[in-house]
Amino acid sequence: MKKLAIIIGLVILGTAVFLILRNNPTLEVENENTNGLEINGGDGNSSLNSNDALRQELEESAAQPEIKTILASEVSNVDSGFTFSAVVPVAWELEAVPALESINIFDPAAANESSLEQSQIFIRQFMANDFLTLSTVTIHSREELTINGRPAVRYDIEKKAGVADFPDQPSWRNERHVVTDIKVMDQNPSVFYVIARRPGLDDAIYQDFLDSLNLDYKPEAGLVEPVEEFRERITLKRFGTYITPETSPVQPERFTGYHTGVDVEFADVDTEIQVRAIAEGEVIEAQTVSGYGGVVVIRHTINDGPLLALYGHLDAQTIPAKGSAVSAGEAIGVLGEGETLETDFERKHLHFAMLKGSSVNFRGYVLSENELGGWHDPLEFWS
Repeated sequence: MKKLAIIIGLVILGTAVFLILRNNPTLEVENENTNGLEINGGDGNSSLNSNDALRQELEESAAQPEIKTILASEVSNVDSGFTFSAVVPVAWELEAVPALESINIFDPAAANESSLEQSQIFIRQFMANDFLTLSTVTIHSREELTINGRPAVRYDIEKKAGVADFPDQPSWRNERHVVTDIKVMDQNPSVFYVIARRPGLDDAIYQDFLDSLNLDYKPEAGLVEPVEEFRERITLKRFGTYITPETSPVQPERFTGYHTGVDVEFADVDTEIQVRAIAEGEVIEAQTVSGYGGVVVIRHTINDGPLLALYGHLDAQTIPAKGSAVSAGEAIGVLGEGETLETDFERKHLHFAMLKGSSVNFRGYVLSENELGGWHDPLEFWS
C-alpha cells in the first residue's frame, strides 16, 4: 500500500507540473534549437523578428563593396592638373589617358578585355571662366548643385545623331549618360573637372565618389621664385589675359590670344637680372625661339607629377646646355636686353609659363580659353 501511495503521488505531481507549463506560456525556456535565444510567449515572434532584422542588416552590409582611397597624383603619367582624392570600390583601378589628359577609373572584373571599355567613371578637365557644354551633345536636363563646397552642374547628355564617336574614350560616352562638372578653383579662369558616369552604374557608388572628393589644391611648398620681385612685377600681362594688337597693355603689339604665362617686367632696370630654376630638374630645351629670343624649358616633378617650366626672353649666350641637371635656385641665365635679338626685339621681361604634363609647347598665346587647360597659372604656386 505504501508503494502504491508513492506511485499515485508521483503521477499527481507530474500531471500538475504538465498543467502548469501548458497554461503559463510566459515562463522562459531555453531550447537548444534557438541557439540560446530567449523565446518569450507562445510564438516567440519578438526575438525572432529581432534576429531577422539583424540578419538583414548583416546581408545588406556584406552587399556593399569595400572601398579604398585613390590619389590622382599617384597615377603614372597623369596630367598634373589632377590633384584630387576620392573613394572607390576596393577592386577598381585607375589609369591616365594621356591623349586626352584624362583619368579612367575602371573595374577589372567587368566583362571586357579593354580597360577603357571596363570604365565606370571617366574624368576630363578644361580651363574656363564658367561652365561649358559641347555643341555635339543634347542636354536632356541640367541641375546646379554644390559638391564639397564647390559649385557644380549635373547634366544628362547624349551625343547628337551624325556626330562622330568621341575618340580615346569609353564607347558608353557616345550613349546617353550623366556627367557632373565641378569648378575646382575660386579664381578665373579655373580648372573644371568633368566626371562622367557609366550608364547602369549604381548611383550610390557614383554619389559616394562625388561626396568623397577632396578638391583642395595644395601647391608644393618651397619653390623658388624664378626672379627677384616675381609677383610684384607682374603688372601688364597675367595668365589668361586676352591680348589683341588693339587692346594690349603693351604697344605696339603683334600677338593675339590668351596669355599662357605671366610676364615679369624689368624695362626700368638697367642691371643684369638673374633667372633661377624654381626646383631641381633637367633642362630639356635650351635654344633660340621666334618670339622669345633665348628660351629654357626645365622638367620638374611638382606635387608628385611632371611639370615643365618655360623661361623666355633670356640671353641665349647665358643659358645652360640641353640635358643639364639643375638644382632649386640655380642660375639658368640672365634676361636679354630689351629691343634686341636677345629678346626677339621685345621689351626686357621674363615670360614664365608652367605647362602641365611632359610635352613642350612654346606658344605664348592660344586662341581659346579651353586651350589654356594645358598650362597652370604660375601664381597658384606662389599665393
